[in-house]
Amino acid sequence: MTRPDGTHNPRLGHALCDDPGTGDDIDDACLRELDQILARQALVPAFAPIAEWRLRDPHGYRGQVSGPADSPLRLPLTLFGVAEHCGRAAELALAALDSLARPFQAQGLGGKLFYRLRRAALYDPGFCAERLHETLTQAGLAPDRLVLGLSEYRAHSSVQALSRLFADLRALGIEFTLCGFGDNHGALRAVEALRPDYLELSHGQIEGLRSAARHHDFIRATLDIARRFNALVVARGVDSERDLRTAEALGIPLLQGAHLGAFDPAPRKRLRKKLFSGGAEAAIGPDEALTATVAGLATEIPPVRADYSVEEVGDVFHASRQLQSLPVVEKGKPLGLVRRMDFMNLFLSRYGRDLHGRKPIRLFMDTRPVMVEHDTPISEVSQRLTDYHQSNAQPDFLVTRNGRYLGVGYMVDLLREITALQLQTARHANPLSGLPGNVPINQRINERLRQRRAFVVVYVDLDHFKPFNDAYGYSKGDEVIVAVATLLLSECSALGDFVGHVGGDDFVLLFEDEDWEARCQRILSTFEALAPTFYNATDRENGGLWGEDRQGNRVFFPFLSLSLGAVRPDPSCCNSFHDVATMAADAKHMAKLQAGNSLFIERRCGPHRVA
Repeated sequence: MTRPDGTHNPRLGHALCDDPGTGDDIDDACLRELDQILARQALVPAFAPIAEWRLRDPHGYRGQVSGPADSPLRLPLTLFGVAEHCGRAAELALAALDSLARPFQAQGLGGKLFYRLRRAALYDPGFCAERLHETLTQAGLAPDRLVLGLSEYRAHSSVQALSRLFADLRALGIEFTLCGFGDNHGALRAVEALRPDYLELSHGQIEGLRSAARHHDFIRATLDIARRFNALVVARGVDSERDLRTAEALGIPLLQGAHLGAFDPAPRKRLRKKLFSGGAEAAIGPDEALTATVAGLATEIPPVRADYSVEEVGDVFHASRQLQSLPVVEKGKPLGLVRRMDFMNLFLSRYGRDLHGRKPIRLFMDTRPVMVEHDTPISEVSQRLTDYHQSNAQPDFLVTRNGRYLGVGYMVDLLREITALQLQTARHANPLSGLPGNVPINQRINERLRQRRAFVVVYVDLDHFKPFNDAYGYSKGDEVIVAVATLLLSECSALGDFVGHVGGDDFVLLFEDEDWEARCQRILSTFEALAPTFYNATDRENGGLWGEDRQGNRVFFPFLSLSLGAVRPDPSCCNSFHDVATMAADAKHMAKLQAGNSLFIERRCGPHRVA
């Protein structure tokens, strides 16, 4: 297995050798296994999408290979370590590219194929432009669709030594990305010398965005460098909703991570559009922060099987220094968690390695971690973890989808998300009703237009509210506003529907279900029965009250009523919420021309089109 930054761990691990103290004494069985894997072309390919977030589609896919599931060389760390030990790094690298290029073509995956070369392959004379071109030709992949990742540029001498190879590969049309930009010495010099097509930020740089604003300045500087050299920036490690929103806000053009799509032998050809739904600001009501689910908090950590040895798990933790918890999964079903602190206390204890090194990890994992379905509200998870924390110092949890492993969640991310959602919702909420205001309303409309989803917008306005407010005072008027907000929320479902408060006595509803018109009629009939209760006995008997109109004339105003103007926007002719707002305002105006509680349905689907 490789480290998060892709570098090779010089400790090959005990799966490679009889002597657990060295990485050089690789036994003959491992060498024979490598021979068989290469002879049978038995490498296992997998792909993860690299999203071009402005287009909401894959720019390409990152490829990786591992050994067969039943092989002692199944871990990439072990597989490549054996090949490098016996001088077959170039052969394995070319075989890996072949095993990736063929399914990449066969599945019709679009864009570029990204593959990171290891240091040993770069310096192996067997890895040359001629052999790589032959490999790609046989696999049917055009060289200009391949992007090779380079991390060996720490010293100026290494750049010079590889310059001829880079020139030959570029002549074929192959592009390059500098991996771990910002983590390696000599990065700027390498950019100037190699003129890469991509600059790749490491997991560590993305993790830094979560904790320190100064990392934002580094990202902006990297984006500036990339523009100067006509390169694109790729952010790895986008593992949560928060990572995605931060990366989007900074303008990082290409994104890759567990939140966008895990490594899969048959990945999605199109990204899930809900990934780009506008984030926490798109709230349905004042309690969105407490009804949001944990799906966006799941970090998809590659799991191990229950039969992995303690030594193999130790190699995984050693290769991934930031890894705190390791899920144990069998055929998609999560069985438990191995936590770094507990594991190291066992593994590094006196005689711990000798006593337990070859035992299966299932004997030492936490078999009763908190497991939650992806659609569980974060408030519920928070309560469960609070209870669990009383008996466990590391309240990590497993996230599942229909009982199958989805990812690992962390308490610190959960608490951070709750706080962020509460602050975001409060910032744009109407102080009286607590409903989302203009910013989230406009975002929700734009989101549906962008996703080309069918929806209905209903503009809600109170009739005769000003004279009522003048006669009964602002306190009574506020009571009416809150009652209307409560009524509207009662007719909206938590999935798909939305209630917003424009301000004053104006509201906006977004419906997606086909029964929206029936629900509008229920709103009108309910409010018609409710309205008289806001008046005193005399006004109730009279059916309304006397007051002054806007011109100062004494006029009789009947009971409060609601005017609903409904429109069904066509995404093909509505460019933004501005077009939808214009139509909705016109529909509301037509509804207010009718007496009493009324609903007007606009036939236009766009600002300049009649259906």
